[in-house]
Amino acid sequence: MNVWAISDLHLSFARPESRESIAGRWRDHAVKIAQHWDQSVRREDLVLIPGDISMARNHREVQPDLAWLDRRPGLKVLAPGNHDGWFGEVAKLRPMLRPSLRAVNGDAISLERTIVCGTLGADVPEDDAPTPVKELERITRALEMAAALRLPGQPLYVLWHYPPIDQLGRPGPWVEVFEQHQVTACVYGHLHIEEQWSRAVQGVVGSVRYHCVAADSLGFRPLRISRESQPDNLYA
Repeated sequence: MNVWAISDLHLSFARPESRESIAGRWRDHAVKIAQHWDQSVRREDLVLIPGDISMARNHREVQPDLAWLDRRPGLKVLAPGNHDGWFGEVAKLRPMLRPSLRAVNGDAISLERTIVCGTLGADVPEDDAPTPVKELERITRALEMAAALRLPGQPLYVLWHYPPIDQLGRPGPWVEVFEQHQVTACVYGHLHIEEQWSRAVQGVVGSVRYHCVAADSLGFRPLRISRESQPDNLYA
């Protein structure tokens, strides 16, 4: 089983909007993502999506976007981003998800031999700014749930929308929590300026791997971040 990640899909099939005003590379971006995704990801693979999935405003508007995601190969795990106003409480969201979709938001799920947890997250606070206590508490709780589910040797993936380490290399307070819980990898997005991509944390820092997977930074291609042992009953 390959593990892939891509964030910031910014789907908007119910209320079509052009993102070309942001940058020309966004023209027909959903078509580009679908083409690359369908060519690379297999049904038995896992795809992590840490936020900014849809520009929908509510559960009705998000349905075409979720249907589009369901048509893509792989089992997908969603976590909210700052634009996902439709996401809401994960307990209320899960019943409406399509068969190939899962969600986390301040909690954790077990996918046979893989554990995934996540939340919206927050920007790394400036030196004189208060700690984003709510999100720190949410990811701590999610990792504690993950620890209860995790078996020896199981990989643990964290979905965190914002860069967990800032452009100056300063870690947010959650990084220590990642280390304490022996997180395998953290995937994040949110960055859409080319100059930011070169300074985004990538690779191993401490004992955790970090991947910036904002869709436009990847050329709208899912990034393979790992290959795990094949799980059973992936869609059960």
